Amino acid sequence: MAIHTADAIVLRRYPYRETSVIVTCLTDRYGKVKGLVKGLMAQPNRHRSAMEPLTVNRIVFYDTRTSQLHLVSQCELLSPMAQLTKDLETMRSAAFCVELTDAVVPLEEPQPAAYHLLKDALERLALDGGEPAALRAHFTVRLLHLAGFQPQLDRCTGCHTMVHREGYWSASQGGLLCAGCLHEDPRAEPVGSVLLGVLETLAESAQPMPLDPQILPALQRRLDEFLHWRLDHPLKTLQAPGSRLKAETASASSLQPRA
Repeated sequence: MAIHTADAIVLRRYPYRETSVIVTCLTDRYGKVKGLVKGLMAQPNRHRSAMEPLTVNRIVFYDTRTSQLHLVSQCELLSPMAQLTKDLETMRSAAFCVELTDAVVPLEEPQPAAYHLLKDALERLALDGGEPAALRAHFTVRLLHLAGFQPQLDRCTGCHTMVHREGYWSASQGGLLCAGCLHEDPRAEPVGSVLLGVLETLAESAQPMPLDPQILPALQRRLDEFLHWRLDHPLKTLQAPGSRLKAETASASSLQPRA
């Protein structure tokens, strides 16, 4: 078995049997990996990290080669990202970024750009680095672009002809439709060159950028629609406000320091 060391952001953690946990992490060198941390619940002092979601850790794991579940032998907390729990809006944005990453990044494919994108987004949220809505929009578009999951913006998804900076937005069809293909989705809405230009710029930009507050609501609505239609499973962070609030509050509580 090969031994690997990597910096890792914990995306998910859940119990395994009575004393161990299984974690899903996005690493800087090996992409998204799943690991088993034995005895973490029974002997927390044995490790230097509780491997809580949204934290940055340095892990050592054994590549089993016969399974996608690897054995994590060491874990050391590098950054607790404690400021992410300071208010509900920050927690909501952080939880969304982590959940979307887990949904679109495949297992065991090196994704260094996606790792740095997520780490930068979480650090900016923790340090009040900009408007959460604008940061979330940039993160969504950029991550979808890096993962090859982005909406089709230059060609009609129906007939594949070029669409020049205008068309009809169809989340269910995966991007733009031309006027001749509206029968594919009669509910598709016209979308202009300004919004399409913003989407293209966000996809290519490695850093968040200021966005016109008047554009943000329409941009966010279309991105949320796209995720609803194109992901295999709905994101919990995009559920109805009441359910989402309950889920986010539970997530925030799980990040608080334990006695």
